[in-house]
Amino acid sequence: MLARLLTFTVWALLALCSAFWLLKLLPAPLPVPPQALPAADGTGPRADLSRLFGAPQAAPVAEVAVPVDGRYKLVGLVAPKQGGGRHAGEGVAVITVDNAPARTVRVGAAVDGELQLLALDGNSAALGRQGVVSLRLTLAPPVPAATGSLPAAVALPPPQINSNPPPQALPVMPPAQQLPPELPPAQTGQDGNTGNTR
Repeated sequence: MLARLLTFTVWALLALCSAFWLLKLLPAPLPVPPQALPAADGTGPRADLSRLFGAPQAAPVAEVAVPVDGRYKLVGLVAPKQGGGRHAGEGVAVITVDNAPARTVRVGAAVDGELQLLALDGNSAALGRQGVVSLRLTLAPPVPAATGSLPAAVALPPPQINSNPPPQALPVMPPAQQLPPELPPAQTGQDGNTGNTR
């Protein structure tokens, strides 16, 4: 029993030691520089909890006709889903303020100072303060597609059909091999032997 307890203790110490040195050898995350600013303004989308507790839905806010302000321009938007669901009522607009670079703004978030993005629909965004719409931005209509006409089709003459078959290529014969020159015939003597005369 003592041997088992001693073995367990040794292995536990070995595991703790290896975990300590493993954590020491792994690279540590870089600290955030003090001049860094957070990317978001920290005001996330505010959820409407009244539906969760069963309160009746509020009537739509009455809009007041307001003049168009040249400081704000709606560049693009993602309209919220219609009907119920997990993402109902959420939407994002891309807005420029004073010709600055465009930035995305969620419904309910601040656009400029106290001015908030209150609502989105298919092609416009409503801005205002404390639930009262004071400015409505609309998307510029899309540029019409370039149209034109093609030149008139020209009828080409039908292709000429040749009734004569194409000439057949003659088979190529390999060049004839030259035979070695013949030797002159040997003279025969009276005895019928070749080449020996007496």
